[in-house]
Amino acid sequence: MGLFKNKKKAIERAKNEKTHEIVCLYCFRNFSHERVMFRALEALDADGYRAQCDTVLDDYRTRFHMETAGELPVVLDPDEFSELHKRYHLGVLSSLTDDYDNITTKRVCPHCHNDIPQSAGFSPSTIISVVGVSNVGKSVYLTSLIHTLKTVTPRNFPIFCTPINSEMGRKFKLEYENPLIENGILFDKTEKQQEPFIFTLSFTDGSKPEINIAFFDISNENMANTGYMDIYIAHIRNSSGMLFLVDPLQFRTVEREIRLNNSISSDSIFENTEEPIELLNRLVEDYIDKKKSKKKRDNNISDTPTAIVLTKTDLLKSLTRGEKYFRTDSHIFNNYTHCGFLNISEATNIDSEIDKFISTTDPNFRNALKRHFANVSFFAVSALGTQPEGRHVTSFMPLRVDEPFLWILYRLGYIEGVDSDGVRP
Repeated sequence: MGLFKNKKKAIERAKNEKTHEIVCLYCFRNFSHERVMFRALEALDADGYRAQCDTVLDDYRTRFHMETAGELPVVLDPDEFSELHKRYHLGVLSSLTDDYDNITTKRVCPHCHNDIPQSAGFSPSTIISVVGVSNVGKSVYLTSLIHTLKTVTPRNFPIFCTPINSEMGRKFKLEYENPLIENGILFDKTEKQQEPFIFTLSFTDGSKPEINIAFFDISNENMANTGYMDIYIAHIRNSSGMLFLVDPLQFRTVEREIRLNNSISSDSIFENTEEPIELLNRLVEDYIDKKKSKKKRDNNISDTPTAIVLTKTDLLKSLTRGEKYFRTDSHIFNNYTHCGFLNISEATNIDSEIDKFISTTDPNFRNALKRHFANVSFFAVSALGTQPEGRHVTSFMPLRVDEPFLWILYRLGYIEGVDSDGVRP
């Protein structure tokens, strides 16, 4: 009897530890760690434990035109078991003992039955969303960014970036890295719906918890499909940081000049029909205004770190004539390596240049940004480094692609920031 009481006391102590809300990195629904479900350790030849198709998981996979998962061990609901079957680690429900004394630690989302990371519940869920209209270059930028995080950024920070599982790593390499970087071919227009790409950013020195990063690129053609939109809306509402991509050709005041100077036809793949403020208004109305109150300030001002990323800066060299918009020695045309910390002075210089450019070319967009976002900074990147020839990428030399991402990590407290004099703010 004393052992039973001690067991109950141990469970209560574990449940009182500090825990974090979990956000599924596949369907982006949020839930308590106590609401997780478990995949049985193995299929058993017993009622309720035989291998079967998981209809919840297959429904999710069908949305993204993926094959069914086939027969799997059953999903166990911890609510159907007594507390003595549950084990907590640092306050988080981490394992379950089934009716046959088999212990499983494989937790799954209660809403879509995809696996959740081992770190879920122990540290905050971190999601970086990437938004931008069709043709702004989201797929190209994401490919360049993730490739840089995997191969370049770890040389300067004690971090490494890996896919959440081998299937996702293989898919990203075959469908994104190889076509663009190895074969030098631009992607076709995004028409099929791509599942979220999930990567883990780990700190080699163990100084910070792992960051699970989910990138979800939805095409404008699929925006009206509710099967995608409920996931996309949840994705943005639960974002810890946002990368808002803006194509310079979206600014009507300079679009014609850029096209003429760079020999870009009006029917090229770079053409955009929507102005940045139109997307911003949709974000504010559909996502920002509906975010949870703890992520908002007064008057629906979002506190989410938001990087406004001006893309295709290689096209902007033509705007240096007369230095009306940029100087020929502008910082945006040169790469910069942040080593061990974000150089705040460098980021501030870029912010100032792009803020001035957008204030000149589209003041309504700039004013709306300042009105709805309290934690915003401007950046400039070139995912390729040079303009492609038709659909062929002649060289791959990314320019500043990880800088806005590093700024978000800085604002979230994962890396330090130091100014040019070595002073920490």
